[in-house]
Amino acid sequence: MNKLRILIVDDDKITTNILANMLENEQRHVVTCNSGSEALATYYNQVFDIILSDINMPQMSGLELIKKIRKHDKKIKIAIFTNFDNKQHMLTAIEYGVNQFFSKPFQKEHFLDVINNLSNEILALRTTENELNRQQNILHAIKEMSEKLLQHDDWNETLHQQMKMLKDAADASSIFIFDNINTKNPIMAQRHLSINDNYEAFTPNTLHYRELNLQDWKDRLSDNECIHGFIDDFNKEQQSLLNAYKIKALLMLPIFANGTWWGFMGIGTHQRKLFDQSSLEMLQTVARIIGSAVNNHRNLRNYEIRSAMFEHTVDGIVLTSVKNGIINVNKAFTNITGFTKDDVLGKDPKLLKSSIHDKLFYSQMWEQINNEGYWQGEIKNRRKNGETYIEWLSITAIKDVKGTVQNYMGIFSDVTAHRSSELEYAHLATHDSLTGLANRVLLEDRLCQALNHAKRYNKSVAVIFCDLDNFKPINDTYGHMAGDLALKTCSDYFCSVVRAEDTVSRYGGDEFVIILGDIEETDEITSVAEKILNIINVPFDINENKLSLQMSAGISYYPRDGDNTIELVQKADQAMYQAKKEGKNRFFYYSEPSQESLNLNIPIMSVETYASIL
Repeated sequence: MNKLRILIVDDDKITTNILANMLENEQRHVVTCNSGSEALATYYNQVFDIILSDINMPQMSGLELIKKIRKHDKKIKIAIFTNFDNKQHMLTAIEYGVNQFFSKPFQKEHFLDVINNLSNEILALRTTENELNRQQNILHAIKEMSEKLLQHDDWNETLHQQMKMLKDAADASSIFIFDNINTKNPIMAQRHLSINDNYEAFTPNTLHYRELNLQDWKDRLSDNECIHGFIDDFNKEQQSLLNAYKIKALLMLPIFANGTWWGFMGIGTHQRKLFDQSSLEMLQTVARIIGSAVNNHRNLRNYEIRSAMFEHTVDGIVLTSVKNGIINVNKAFTNITGFTKDDVLGKDPKLLKSSIHDKLFYSQMWEQINNEGYWQGEIKNRRKNGETYIEWLSITAIKDVKGTVQNYMGIFSDVTAHRSSELEYAHLATHDSLTGLANRVLLEDRLCQALNHAKRYNKSVAVIFCDLDNFKPINDTYGHMAGDLALKTCSDYFCSVVRAEDTVSRYGGDEFVIILGDIEETDEITSVAEKILNIINVPFDINENKLSLQMSAGISYYPRDGDNTIELVQKADQAMYQAKKEGKNRFFYYSEPSQESLNLNIPIMSVETYASIL
């Protein structure tokens, strides 16, 4: 909300300065004038909420000033300074609509109390007027929406336009709509549209109600209840979503289509500002209009399918019988796969299989289609010329009014080029450019996942912190290319001695961190650590010189040494420095002062010793 603007008028500059200093704060902006004529000119050029004026001034008195202002504005708050000696002045001031009187010299506490009361009155009135304006704007938006949204053929485009208008009318910073992927058993919702004033805001493509801890939202929305509150009224995961949306207050309204919970509409504000009951009821009307538009859209879509309108889409479409024999494909199908309609009619879509996916993949896909009537995901298929490509595929079971499956429809798009670039960027963001190993970002994510899994299934997780003992002499003697070769040799060797599900990362410089998950016995950790030290037996050639590497390692593991990523990595690092201190080319388990080392009776390092090694 904008600051209150106060105009102070007095021919005594000392007085105006004192009052300005008393009143200026984060909610008020003060302007001073030293004559009535100057104040009148300033008033005509600017907007003010409160005017404080002396009554006795040369050229134009305070009463003259007030008389002219009151002809122009009946609502502005006006207070005058007077000595109360001239009763006629006071009567005239009251006639002109003066709200408050002050006597000189000012009593600060009384003066501030009066100004605060005036300010509160103005703010309350402004809030009421803003809310009334918002309600009128929402009503106007509803009127236009009911006329256009339910009649327009391209309802998605119209919906986007109407939602933008509604966002502005509701004085909101964002508005979004999600529809449930499976309305019979909603597990996930997909983004239908999202409009946000903040370009840094992020709206995910899908929301998984259970995995994102949104089950209470799902339950309330499916029961036709709205969700309304400030960001700190919600749980941690919900707060993370709202932070991503860049909003501090949220209203979510369920959308029902043909009596079934279809999805929801969310309206957010970047201010801590909730909707009043009247606005909330009007926005519920908007949700009902959208539900009706969804029904209209569904009817149109069904008609288009029956009349083969799918020929005009750029996505590939394949329609099969209930026994999975192809009965129709569109032109885009041919463009993407290279197969003509005559090539595929009557055949099973498995002729597109690339043999990259295993039986479990297809089994799970069809299990979801049979249970939920829908599957969506990424799949690798093969074109007629044998080339493998990546497609984003949606398969829907088409049922009759009794719920019996009549057909299956697959809609897909070729995302090979996009996915390749996306995967390349994602890989660069999470992997070391030299060795190809996980970097610190991916390491933390993998370790966090391993810990969550271990806590759930009562397993252990080990962190092995490794550091080359003789790396600097290699760099100094043979150059950085030799150093890079040494690091790559370490990378390849580490990957060869751990399981495929374990994580090897380059932590920085010549430091590596290895995560071992699903550990049941410490012997498993020791076995890997011993293999790591055997890197000394893996020579590599530099300028016809055979060099060997030597490694020191420290080990920590959950649950003994900690239950979070930072603590486990730090303790493994400390144990590694203990191994360095004791002669290198060895590994130590982390040990607390009150515990004995798991492999040797080695006392824990003091803080001073650890600091000196660092």
